[in-house]
Amino acid sequence: MGNSLFLPLFIIGTFLLRLIYVWESTASPFFDAPIVDAHTFLKQALNIASGDLWGGNEPFWQPPLYIYLLALVCWLSPDDYFIVIRLVQIVLGTFSCVLLYRIAGRCFDERTARIAGIAASICGTFIFFEGELLAVPLEVCLNLLLLRQLIVASDDPTYSSWITAGILAGLAALTRPNILLFVAIFVGWLILGNRDTRFNVRKRFVYSLLLLLPVFLTILPVTVRNYTFESDVVLISSNGGINFYIGNSGQYREKVSIHPGMQWEAMAMEPVRAGYTTAASKSDYFYAQSFSYIMTQPLDYAQTLSYKLYLFLSGPEIKRNIDVYFARKYSHVLCVLLWDHVLSFPFGLIGPLFLVGLIATWHSDQRSINILHLYVFAYTLSVLLFFVTARYRIPVLPLFILFAAVGAQTLYQHIRNQRKSLLLPIFLILLIALNWTAAPSSAQDAQLQFDLGEVALRKGEYKRSAMHSKRALTLEPSYNYARHNLTVALLHLGQTEQAVIEGERTVSENPHRPDTHAILGRAYAKQGNIMRANSAFRRSLEIAPSSGMTHYYYGHFLYDNKRYTQASHHLKEASVWQPNDPWIHYDLGRSLHRANNSAGAISSYENAWSIGRLPAAANAIGAVHLLAGRLDEAQRYFEYTLEVESNNIEALVNLSLLDVRRGLTQKGLRRLAELEHKFPNSETIRQAIRSVQPRR
Repeated sequence: MGNSLFLPLFIIGTFLLRLIYVWESTASPFFDAPIVDAHTFLKQALNIASGDLWGGNEPFWQPPLYIYLLALVCWLSPDDYFIVIRLVQIVLGTFSCVLLYRIAGRCFDERTARIAGIAASICGTFIFFEGELLAVPLEVCLNLLLLRQLIVASDDPTYSSWITAGILAGLAALTRPNILLFVAIFVGWLILGNRDTRFNVRKRFVYSLLLLLPVFLTILPVTVRNYTFESDVVLISSNGGINFYIGNSGQYREKVSIHPGMQWEAMAMEPVRAGYTTAASKSDYFYAQSFSYIMTQPLDYAQTLSYKLYLFLSGPEIKRNIDVYFARKYSHVLCVLLWDHVLSFPFGLIGPLFLVGLIATWHSDQRSINILHLYVFAYTLSVLLFFVTARYRIPVLPLFILFAAVGAQTLYQHIRNQRKSLLLPIFLILLIALNWTAAPSSAQDAQLQFDLGEVALRKGEYKRSAMHSKRALTLEPSYNYARHNLTVALLHLGQTEQAVIEGERTVSENPHRPDTHAILGRAYAKQGNIMRANSAFRRSLEIAPSSGMTHYYYGHFLYDNKRYTQASHHLKEASVWQPNDPWIHYDLGRSLHRANNSAGAISSYENAWSIGRLPAAANAIGAVHLLAGRLDEAQRYFEYTLEVESNNIEALVNLSLLDVRRGLTQKGLRRLAELEHKFPNSETIRQAIRSVQPRR
């Protein structure tokens, strides 16, 4: 196939395969309900898209570039962002495959380029992560762009080529800072290790400066932004310290398996308990703890590093909050291209072939191949310095695939030519060794069951949520977050007594979680246990005084118990928490109305109407005006209600009562009679008729 025909067919095939996967993945419960990091990314992106361009009021916890890309998509496509961001990401993924093809063609030959490009295009791990709301596709694309630009700059050094490389490196660092280690090692190699005679000492320093200065200038705005919130330097994001601690403080297997929950909270709060309050100081605390372990237990640390290196090269895709293999349940594409049975495909094959290819090219004098070697070494080291998961090794996977393509061809030539070589036995030994372990079964994963329960809870599927939460608790009886979700699900299912039992147990296990106290307060209220409900709500607010959710439910509770002034206070606090929720403003209006604050009630109802065109709010405004004798204003709002909801019984009844107030009694009664005929079971209509009939 000619090169002119191969490339367009390659691009189309790569994109269509990913498009099919995205279409299949719409059946996954996680497609429109992301979890953990993806949920955090989306929540922050939606805030940015709604006008908070600073992205919060504290230093970034995670690198921000992907979050802002996601925010741009949410702003441009507010109703379809779950689809659009995935389309953007599969475009990035397709472009990354083309970049790898181009890099391979420049460094090796057309055959190697095609093998590497096709292997990347059908790599199930790439396809999976391109369908998640995670930074991985952007990381891969920017890193490959940087690599290609460095190769171009090294082959044809110009000021602009080095500056472009620096900008790309800065953008890559704002997506995942690991790339900075590669940049540092590359600069060291450029100054000290590059044997190209075209690069004299002066030029090497100039080119290094032209590379490093744009990196610094690209990152600087984020550093300054972080400093404006806390006068302590956070270069890009503040999560580095705790991630370093997880991988370098002893008990590696236990710490890396900690999932969101009480254990994670306890670990994250260690610096706070030690008196550190800023994001930078908390991160530094974890670094200090880790370096203390490394210095005092060097042999144990060396064993941990060796174990991490084995995990990095081994076949199974190691979970970090998100299970790669679970997605196979909803995709025929992944069933074919990603599995972990006997052979962990594809990485279990790529890893051994990569090592063969690395051996075959180790003594290459070609500058571009040396740059690829540097990237593989530096990025692998950057992951080993923290901890190993499928997601974190993805940015180096394209080069693993490229060297695997070289390794496969090398093995083929040795076998075809019947050469006596150690490469084939080395490959077979590596194939067995790197596929020896297997990923744990999804069915035995307590966090996965919790996540499924969490997603079902968000979607209002309470039976399903209770089922998955119970499974999580069967697998891990101390999983407090799962018990909290079970309490919520049981409450919504009307199983109040059981909800109280689970809620009280949840509170006893984790007494400092405010929303559990709030849920327990709601359950007590349903039981009719007013004193306990009040106590639970107040305890929730003691722990988290600004909890809008607690203020909302406590306000409801107080309203139901006719404590309207207090209810108004808490519902007002809730409206600050969710200013764009029309129902909160409506409920605030009801409580203010009951507290005889008609002006405040109308203002709150108007907020509810302007935010969400809530028929109940327009009708309530009309009712307030009707009681005050402002009949024309009342009529206007009743008509607004019927424009949105033509069969709104309350508004239709109020228009009839309005006729009576205007002295058109017979007309009003006739209207009510017609409504009674149309809605014979409406108690609202019967009460209205009784209220206007002459007393006997």
